[in-house]
Amino acid sequence: MGKATVSSESQRVFESLYVKHRLEVLAYCTRRIGPAEALDACSETFLVASRRIDDIPEPPKALPYLYGIASKVLSNHFRALHRRSRLEARLGVLRWHLHLTRPVLVIQNSHDEEILAAVRRLKPQDREIVMLYTWEELSRDAIAQMMGLTRAAIDKRIHRSYQHLARVLAPMLKLNPIKPPPIAKQGGT
Repeated sequence: MGKATVSSESQRVFESLYVKHRLEVLAYCTRRIGPAEALDACSETFLVASRRIDDIPEPPKALPYLYGIASKVLSNHFRALHRRSRLEARLGVLRWHLHLTRPVLVIQNSHDEEILAAVRRLKPQDREIVMLYTWEELSRDAIAQMMGLTRAAIDKRIHRSYQHLARVLAPMLKLNPIKPPPIAKQGGT
């Protein structure tokens, strides 16, 4: 059997995609898992993208598509961690220790810790939507497409999540009030 060849056009498209979005995908992964694992997840994301180069949409839809691939890569990673932690529990009886790394988060003060704890209490899908909107700075339309939801559903989840966060963080917010983003008008972000 012969080796599959990659067209020069596909190679050029992939290289352009990689150069343009590598750091954004790496940041996406780093905010969800530790730095060493994030490098692996980013690499795996682009490996999958290289295999699906003909399926990747044109900009500006390419980055949300890559985030979708990264999300699946990270899901596989978390499943593996879960299996590993169960194994660690079983091996604990034998006094074996596996060291699981946790994501490195830059926390500058106690307010950051409170905010992070409040975000972690959101439902997983709502947390992901808020993170895509605030950290990855994706438009609501891009998030809707990526998550397979309507724009109205994304607007509602962001609004509801910000209301929840505002209630949970009310004591701290009295010192430094912030406004939740307005529900966007048709065509806006």
